[in-house]
Amino acid sequence: MLHYDADGVLIRVGRKIRSLRERSNVTQAQLAKKLHFKKEVVNRIENGQYNMRLITLIRIAGIFGRRLKITFVKRKGGI
Repeated sequence: MLHYDADGVLIRVGRKIRSLRERSNVTQAQLAKKLHFKKEVVNRIENGQYNMRLITLIRIAGIFGRRLKITFVKRKGGI
């Protein structure tokens, strides 16, 4: 696991993307083509192994007719 993903954020986001893709009957290859990525990159995203840029998340949301919502949640040890 990536050292900066101690809370499993990439994994949770990847699972959400996989769920959206599967419910939309879109293959990894089809999503990759829309994003101009290789299929392997989509696979890494869905498995929480790819730290994507914010613009990529926005594009993925748009492909599925969604908008991106980011919530900052206070956790123990924060400021």
